Amino acid sequence: MGQGSGTKVQLADQGCSTLPVIGFLSRLSKRSTLGLRQDSIYKVDMSESLPSMKGKVVLITGASRGIGRSGALQMARLGAELILVGRHRGRVEEIARLGQEAGSPQVKTFVVDLTSRKQVSELGKKIWQEVPKLDVLWNNAGSYFTERKVTEEGLERTWAMNHLAYVDLTKRLIPLLEESSDPRVICTASEAHRWGRIEWDNLQGEKRWDGWKAYCRTKLANLLFVAEQGRRLGDSPIRICAVHPGLVNSALGDENRGWAGLAFRVLKNVFGKTNEQGADTAVWLAARAARPIQGGYYAKRRECLPSAAARHEDSARKLWEMSQAAS
Repeated sequence: MGQGSGTKVQLADQGCSTLPVIGFLSRLSKRSTLGLRQDSIYKVDMSESLPSMKGKVVLITGASRGIGRSGALQMARLGAELILVGRHRGRVEEIARLGQEAGSPQVKTFVVDLTSRKQVSELGKKIWQEVPKLDVLWNNAGSYFTERKVTEEGLERTWAMNHLAYVDLTKRLIPLLEESSDPRVICTASEAHRWGRIEWDNLQGEKRWDGWKAYCRTKLANLLFVAEQGRRLGDSPIRICAVHPGLVNSALGDENRGWAGLAFRVLKNVFGKTNEQGADTAVWLAARAARPIQGGYYAKRRECLPSAAARHEDSARKLWEMSQAAS
């Protein structure tokens, strides 16, 4: 992530921060919802044919790598028109070319730093100017950082990218979604939310910093946002839901140094699913004829029950209001 001259850096204790990551993955390896490599299950799930997405306009953040890239190509093959958002121009342009070759009739690209609320706001305005409607918004971009860095806007970048960008982009694009006959918002969350805690005095690691805990907190925030936004949308045609892709051997956290970064890369490589498998449920939610459950949480093409913390209505309401007020 690019740094301005005023960027502040706080290093986590690399030795200590490795342990929660390893403990999390070892415990989750016993959970059916994690979706560690289980090829037979995914071959069955992914064999179900999906309907054409011709005429559908889909916006994907984090589209240049990982499950966003794979999901973009899968939806291109279904005939969707794509709006691809990423921070690396070369990678975004490459996936745009591949999307057109795969069958997408139109691909638009935007290069944006999603840790910047200003740039997210400008993105919303540009899309308004270029697109008459939006059928699917997939809030997918996210990362895990072992170092605490504050953006020029004074935001810790994990919180800014993984949570606030979802909130801000959804808010700005709701009017375009309302122009669709079957609009859907999909937010990439994670089973890591079960290890997250909403510490109201430490949401951005201002007092205590641990990169893995910060990541888990944002994944819990994703589910609280989806739950509250879903309650506020009510019977609106717009459906919002969250998806757990599983542990995927993607680029997530690859830039992290030290033992924590190394341990995470090794574990992804050994246990992680492919990007295609990780994107499968999000593509299914975007393409299938049946509409997602309002505020639902999905993994392996079926609805899941999130943690009690993710279902806490007062916390969801407070976080939603706090995040909206700051935008």
